[in-house]
Parts: sequence; structure tokens; C-alpha cells
Amino acid sequence: MSLLVNIIAFILVFIFIVVVHEFGHYLFAVLFGVKVHEFAIGFGPAIYRKKGKKTDFRINVFPLGGYVRLKGEDPQEQEDPDSLYGVAAWKRFLIVLAGPVFSILAGYLLFVLIISIWGYTPIIIDKVLPGSPAEQAGLQANDIVLKLNGKYVFDTMDMTSIIRKGKPLTLEVLRKDARITARVTPVLTQKEYFLYLKDVKGNIGGKVESVNNISFERYMERYTKEYVTIKSELGELKGLIDNVSEIPQRYAIGIYYGQFSNVFAKDNEIFSKGDTLSEVEGMKVESTTDLMDIVTALSLKFDEIYLRIKGNEVEQVIRPLPPKVKISYISKNGTQKEITISKEKLLSVLSIPGVFEMKAPKMKPRGFEAIFVAIARSNRLALYIWKTLPGVFVGRNIQDVSGPVGVVQVIGQAVQFGLETVLIVVAVITINLGIFNLFPLPALDGGRIIFALVEMISRKKINRNVENLIHTIGFFLLLGFLFFMTFVDISRFFVR
Repeated sequence: MSLLVNIIAFILVFIFIVVVHEFGHYLFAVLFGVKVHEFAIGFGPAIYRKKGKKTDFRINVFPLGGYVRLKGEDPQEQEDPDSLYGVAAWKRFLIVLAGPVFSILAGYLLFVLIISIWGYTPIIIDKVLPGSPAEQAGLQANDIVLKLNGKYVFDTMDMTSIIRKGKPLTLEVLRKDARITARVTPVLTQKEYFLYLKDVKGNIGGKVESVNNISFERYMERYTKEYVTIKSELGELKGLIDNVSEIPQRYAIGIYYGQFSNVFAKDNEIFSKGDTLSEVEGMKVESTTDLMDIVTALSLKFDEIYLRIKGNEVEQVIRPLPPKVKISYISKNGTQKEITISKEKLLSVLSIPGVFEMKAPKMKPRGFEAIFVAIARSNRLALYIWKTLPGVFVGRNIQDVSGPVGVVQVIGQAVQFGLETVLIVVAVITINLGIFNLFPLPALDGGRIIFALVEMISRKKINRNVENLIHTIGFFLLLGFLFFMTFVDISRFFVR
């Protein structure tokens, strides 16, 4: 049943996206006096038809797509004054351009609607490191980041990439009801290492002096999975290095981003919606990073350990929690409670998708600010798509793109979360479609735009047969790309 719902939702979304795109072509064709033979939703035989004065409006049996058929698109038709190739090249340019532009504008308008009604989830600071540039600039935990260098910022990846440049920053944050401006200069950090060890004995802390009698920095240049002896200021640790991840030197301001809070968003077998987790086996829960540390500690076996080492200083040691863990929490009615359960049961609850409320509250800008925020949000998305999509054709960024099967799945998942999520998905897809069609590839609107531009500049007619041949070849290449992306979508099911 869920598969049927997913397919129906996909068809409805796809029809909307296609109709918006094709309406752009239709409107400008009518505006410039080009006859539109058909405006169709779907392909194949018609199941509904309404004949207009000049256009045949129809709904076809296969609803995967749609089209407008303009007079003159068929090479056999004469180039009459009311045909696509009978009008001036600049008019043909605008007719072709209108489809992608309408798609992109529809996405922008949807984001205006979404942000006006539901708002958006901003970036929130989860934790500020002591002595960091962020602390010195006056930033605090739970500050909501509104703007970075005078521009709205929505994505932690965007904010991080700007910080990584190492240039002075101006942040506008919301603290309770006050807007505060903070100026902070990133500093170059030391390398960080995350070590996961098994069969561990001993203690560690302070400065790491050596690993197997080799200085820590030199050893980490060539580390292997092996038993080691790590000597530190506060003790000696022996164990098997099973995994190491490294974060190179980079510019940072000393903050962690917040993702989810410690308030439960849904009922589960232990907690009720609205309960607040405050402590697990002495580990306080005040931030997203605290919750992640607890999940790590719950996942470790009795002889395992997780280390975070900055430079050569031990910053954090996470050891496994006991089989039974003592939990403190505040019930939704404000009562302090304590329980003891198995760590496996607690881990299963904390691993439920969406079990916690989001850390950042929804921001609901009003009036013109909602429009400005929506445009900024859409601009960021459009820029990301424009940068990402070209790489797909040369084998890059494949993981960031979905074909038809993947889109069905995404829309189906969105339906489970409600109308807001569905509209966000529709906005993203329609902006994707508009930008994709602007690429100067044969068979796409972008390819036809190029031919119109060449004719506008050269003031010479291009051989119709040559142009149609190029578009036909491009169509089959795009069809091959579509099959490839379908194969990629299906293959993803087998690697989960």
C-alpha cells in the first residue's frame, strides 16, 4: 500500500512540475503569436481532451511527463509567420527560455509559501569552546545564527566553508529576543585525531609522550592496525588500534553546531513525548555533542575506548558504560525521575530516527523579511545545484543526485512527514529541473537556446535538419543517462 501511495504522490508531483515548465513555453508562444497545436499532460492516447480555438488540451494515459507541441517544431512544417521557426530568433529564444525560468520561479514561490507558513530551521550554536575566538567574541551556546557577513545563512556546510577561509567574520545572532552582532576572527587549529582501540588496559590523559616509543606526531604519519603502548602524562594505555580518523589543520572559531535537543519528540518504550533526558550514568546531557558522546559510550564494548587527541593533548576519553545504566530525566509534567535499564535498550531508543526534538526552534519571518529569506534560501539551493549537476556527467557527485526510482522514494518519504516536507521536495525538484534544462546540451532547452543565440548573433538561419539531428542524438544520450541513473538508484538498495 505504501508503494502505491509513493507512486501516486510521485505522479502528482511530477505532473505539477511538468505543467509549470510547459506552461512557460505555452504562455510565451501565445504571446509571440506562435500556434500551439497541443498542450498535453502525459503521453500516449488521450483520456480527456478539450479543443480550444487554436490549441488541443489533453490528458494522456501515461502521466509521466507532458509537452507542448508548437507549430514548426516538425521539420516537415512550413516556416509560417505563426510557427516557431517563422518568428524572430529573439522570440524563439524567450519561448524556449520561459520553460526553465517558470520552473525556477515556481520553486522560489514555493519557498516563499513554505517559509511564510512554517518558517525554517536556522543554524544554532550547540557549544562554545572555552578560550576560543567565539567565546572571546561573546558568542554563547543556544545563539541562533541569522546572518554571516551580512547574508542569510541556512546550512552548516556553507558556514563552515566560509570560516575555513580564515578571514574575519561578522555574525548576526538571535539571543532570546535580542539581535546581537559579533565579530570573530578564525584561528588555525592543530590536527585532531580520533582513535578507536580494542582490548584496552591502563589509563591515559594529558600530553601523549609516545606510541611504541615513537613520538605521537611521527607515529600518526604511518599508523597501522596493531597493538600499541601509548605513554602519556597521566598513565600508560595498551590496546589494539582498530580505527583512526584525522581532521587536518583548519581555520575554526571554536563552536559546535546544534542538531537535536535532549527533549523527546515522540513516545517510545521508555520515555514519553516531552520528557527531558538530563543525565546518563553521570554523563550530563546539555547539548547535541553530549548525546553523541553517550551514544558512543553505549556502543563501546567492555574492553574498548574512544580517544580524541588534539595536537598531542588528550582532549576526551570515552569509555564503555556498564551493562545497566542509571538515567535521570524530567518528565513532561516537571517531575524529576530516575530509572535503571540495560544499555542495549537505551541505545535502541536513542537510535530511533527523530526521537529528539530539533535543537533550533523554527524561525518564522514576517512580511517582506519572509520573501527576502525565501529568496536567499532559494539562491543558495540554485547555486549548489548549478555547481553540482555538471559533475554528474563526468562521474562526479553521483551520490548527490537521484534518478526516477530515487525520486519516487524521496517523495514517498516526504509524504510521511507531511505537507511542508512534500512542498520542500517539490520546490527542490522544480528548481533542479529548471537549472538542468538550462545546460547547453542538445535536446534540452539550453541546447535550443544556444542555437537561437547563434542565429541572433550571426543573423543567419541555421540548417533545420542539422539542428534536429543534433537534438536527436542528444535525446538518445540523455535517455542513456536516465537509464544509468535508474541503475544507480536500484544499486543503492543493495548496498544498504
